[in-house]
Amino acid sequence: MNKRRKKRIRRLRAHCLRFLVGGVLCFSMVGIFMLAANAFKSMENKPAAKVVQNDKINTGGNELTVNRQNTTDSESNLLILVNKDHPLPDDYQVELKTLQNGLTSVAASIYEQLKEMLTDGSEEGLEFCVASGYRSVESQQKILDHDISALMQQGLTYEEAYEEKTRVVMPPGYSEHESGLAVDIAALSNQKLDDTQEETPENKWLQENCARYGFILRYPKGKEDITDIDYESWHFRYVGVEAAQYIMDHNLTLEEYLEKK
Repeated sequence: MNKRRKKRIRRLRAHCLRFLVGGVLCFSMVGIFMLAANAFKSMENKPAAKVVQNDKINTGGNELTVNRQNTTDSESNLLILVNKDHPLPDDYQVELKTLQNGLTSVAASIYEQLKEMLTDGSEEGLEFCVASGYRSVESQQKILDHDISALMQQGLTYEEAYEEKTRVVMPPGYSEHESGLAVDIAALSNQKLDDTQEETPENKWLQENCARYGFILRYPKGKEDITDIDYESWHFRYVGVEAAQYIMDHNLTLEEYLEKK
């Protein structure tokens, strides 16, 4: 392990330890956040989702509730880099739009593009579920705590468990999900976020077509040394159509693309 990686692990571990809770938390990420893509089609006919604050968006006579965090997203934030070396800025702001079932949200700026992508796929006979979208700091911490605790119960030390899990789950403040610009999308017939996902027709379609809607496969295969995250066929990030098409056409990561700019 090189000095840079050791230093980064120590920094992130120290951040995590401030929040770590004991015991295994009963948490099922996919079960909680699952949303079939065809739910988008009927969104305008559903009642508003219940959220903390009652700001409204009028959509064809019916209102959708929007949760405004202390922190609004802007066009310049679409290319924001969030990884182990680049936490979200303290003043980052995002306006959220709640999905139909009220269980998860995405940045309002990407909602229509996400809806269009999944609707177009469903019209080709595909069925998707949105396993995860925006996560609060608290939600991100619970996921990490749960996974670390589970590994420690298997006999790993905290440091070993932390290093293994932060290959796939970021500490709070370092996760793209907190930006509202990232979504985990699975096939409705296979909701496992693992290596089997890339074999589904839904995932193959998404990887081939996501750039048309402004999304990229954020953690591609063969780029783990650059992203420092294991390959995730289900994790898509919105960056805008122009950037997405360039990134996907040239087999780049967001890190590589931003270095070229």
